[in-house]
Amino acid sequence: MKTMNHYKIYSPSIIILVLSFLIVVGVQETQGQSQVNILEADRIEGGSFQGDRVQKILGNVHLESKNLEMYCDSAYKFVNKSEIRAYGNIQVNTETEKIWTDSLTYFTDVDFSQLRGRVIIEADSTTLFGNKVDYRFTTKIAHFLDEIRLEDQRGTLLANSGFYYRQADSAVFRGKVQLTDSMQYIEGDSLFSNRKTKYYELYGDIYGNDRENDSQIQGDYLETDSTGRRLLTGNDAWLKSFKTDTTDSTQADTTHIRAKRILSLEERTFKDTTAIVFGYDSVRIWSPDFSSVSDSSKYNDRTDTFKLWGKAKTWYQQVQLTGPYIEAKLKDGDIDSLKSYPRPFSVQQDTSIDRLNQITGDTLHANFQDGSLKQIYVWGSSHLLRFTKNDQGKSDGGVDLTAPSIRIFFKKGELTEMKAMGPVNGSYLPESEKTASRRLDGFTWNPKLRPQRPRKPMQRRFPPVTDDLFFELPRRYLEHLREEHPESEKLESHTQKSK
Repeated sequence: MKTMNHYKIYSPSIIILVLSFLIVVGVQETQGQSQVNILEADRIEGGSFQGDRVQKILGNVHLESKNLEMYCDSAYKFVNKSEIRAYGNIQVNTETEKIWTDSLTYFTDVDFSQLRGRVIIEADSTTLFGNKVDYRFTTKIAHFLDEIRLEDQRGTLLANSGFYYRQADSAVFRGKVQLTDSMQYIEGDSLFSNRKTKYYELYGDIYGNDRENDSQIQGDYLETDSTGRRLLTGNDAWLKSFKTDTTDSTQADTTHIRAKRILSLEERTFKDTTAIVFGYDSVRIWSPDFSSVSDSSKYNDRTDTFKLWGKAKTWYQQVQLTGPYIEAKLKDGDIDSLKSYPRPFSVQQDTSIDRLNQITGDTLHANFQDGSLKQIYVWGSSHLLRFTKNDQGKSDGGVDLTAPSIRIFFKKGELTEMKAMGPVNGSYLPESEKTASRRLDGFTWNPKLRPQRPRKPMQRRFPPVTDDLFFELPRRYLEHLREEHPESEKLESHTQKSK
């Protein structure tokens, strides 16, 4: 079960590179600001804008500075204010990044910039889309105010808003957070990430579908890191794992783990990776052939083994096993063996005569073959109560037996042989109401506690992530796609939407 931690929140820090063009064009500015050259413009003139004096650079504007070049329809420098604005089909190029936006405003006195309209930031294989982005140079914090879409070769991230903290290389996204790629999908209400440590936290009504590892999750909080650690919590955190050969995840060939805390770890070697899954607090496990309740649990996917602690109970067909510690090993989806100690108690319900067969001792081992009970072996102060049937299949009393060890053999679920080793003390119990209600010391039978297959499937809240953007692509960006990415699968669909 992988952690989905491969989603990376890429930095919009390239926004700061556009700041170097923000000066009075053609005029030497104050110390710390760089010179911008006008490579092309239809005209340059003085004038006013909304009552303020401005210098206007108009028509097919092409500017260049030491670190970037910019194209736009017009740029205004406010004479009496620490403010510069650019408008229309803006494209900013650096050696490694490109930015497109409809308008750009920079407040030089506070080092604060605003990107508005159709904002697109491209760096390497990462592209970020937004409507409103604020950036403050002094604190290196970017604020995405209205819709975010991040695309890279691995997948897509969507959110309503968020912050990026450049110095800490961290990000916070809020509102309808969705992350998806070809094999995984996850959603929540907010996301915190630190790219350096590959640490991620997702909050609020979480749903995840990992098709690569045939699993789904649901909870209130998810935490992952670079080691493969994944912590899922909630009042009813839920991990659902499919059998690897199933094609229909709605069928009952799955394993469900529900608890208040589910911790997944990875043990990595050169040969393979083993997933270890811990459950804590009110653990309930269900699979087609095995179910359990316990205070805590541990699952190893390499050995396909469940270990249960603390008032543990397991059920298989009509058998309930209770003990402080229970180990259940599965094979090809069927139960293969059960172990329990100290002083486990096993009850087998015989529905044909409405009796509860019982056995207890210091240690119990049960073996299965092709999913059917084959043998029960109990040793250390073993005590057996077994009800019998006559030739007509009716109740015919029972046997109460103690011995150092007892073995019971089954075929197709029916008892075929029983062996008691060492000093044996036993008696036959005639059929009676008293015999029918007989219980050994330590008896426990709780069929109502048996977990059932969840009736309602896990469901996502948000609509599927599509290739559609929340705005039409600007002309300069479409030209960039045609020139730089002519084979892009998204070019045609984006072009059609932008027409």
